Amino acid sequence: MLRFSWRQLLRLESASIKRYSTANCVVDVDECAKQSCELVDQAAELLMEANKKIRVFEAKTSNQDLVTATDRQIENLLVKGLRREFPDHVYIGEEGTSGASTGRKLTNEPTWIIDPIDGTMNFVHGFHYSCISLGFWLNKQPELAICSCPVLQLKLTARRNCGCYLNGRRIRTSGQTELSRALIMHELHALNMTDDHKDKLWAITVDLYRTAQAIRSTGSGVMDQVLVAMGAADGYVEFLPHCWDIAAGTLLVREAGGVVMDPAGGEVDIMSRRVLAAATPQLGCRMVQVLAANQIYHKRDDEL
Repeated sequence: MLRFSWRQLLRLESASIKRYSTANCVVDVDECAKQSCELVDQAAELLMEANKKIRVFEAKTSNQDLVTATDRQIENLLVKGLRREFPDHVYIGEEGTSGASTGRKLTNEPTWIIDPIDGTMNFVHGFHYSCISLGFWLNKQPELAICSCPVLQLKLTARRNCGCYLNGRRIRTSGQTELSRALIMHELHALNMTDDHKDKLWAITVDLYRTAQAIRSTGSGVMDQVLVAMGAADGYVEFLPHCWDIAAGTLLVREAGGVVMDPAGGEVDIMSRRVLAAATPQLGCRMVQVLAANQIYHKRDDEL
C-alpha cells in the first residue's frame, strides 16, 4: 500500500502552520499529518479486503442512502486512532461513531472530518469509484487532506500552502479556462429534494450538457474532486453534498492550483451543502454564470 505519501504532508513552507495554539490545546500539524496518513493506510487495507467479499448493506434514510459494516469499521478505526493521539480535537464522521456530543458544528478548534467510504453505493456494487476521505481543519480553514482509493491505487495528500500529491508525485489541475472545452463532473442524486429542487437539478444538467464539452458522474463527490485535482476532469458541481464529502477535496483542488467556491459565486461554506470546484478561476466563474438561473438551497449540515 502507498505508505510514503505522508512525507509530502510534512513538507513545510513559510505560510504553513507547524504548531498552532487554540483555547483548548496546542496542535502539532506535523504529528497530525503522520498519524492520519498511517491510519488511512490501515483503513485502505480494510477497504481492499472488503472488496473481495460480498458487500452486505443497510438502507439509512432511503434505498439509495446506504451504509455497510465496512463504513462503520473504517470510521471507528480512524476516529479511535486519532482520538488516542489527539483527545482534545473535534470529530465529525458520516456514520456517527464519533459520538453524539461532536455534532456537525465547524468551529476554530482543530476538527477532523471523516467520510469512511464516499461512494458506498459504488462499493456495494463493486464499482471502483469509492474512497476514504479525511480532512483536518483549523480556524475553519482546511489544513490537511487525504483521499485514498486503494482499488484504483490512488492516494492524494495535501497540506495548506505545500501542494497536492498523487502517490507521492506533485500534481496540478488541467488549467482549462473554457467551459466549451471542459469535462464537468456533476452528481445527479435527488435524495430529500422537493419536486421544485428536482426540476432545477435537471435544468442544471441540461444547461451543463449544452455548454460544457462533456458531463460525467462517478457517484462519489470526493472522487469527482480527486479527478479535478488530478487534471482528469476540469470542474465539479454538486448540490446537497455533506461536509464530509468536501472537507478534504476542497484542499486537494486548491493545492493543485484550482478553485473551490459556492455555486452562486463567493466563498465556499462546507456546511451549506453546496460546492463548485474548477481547474481555474475563469472556468469557475463561467460555471457560476451557467448555474445562475437554477440554484438549489437546502437545510445546512450544522442545522440538522
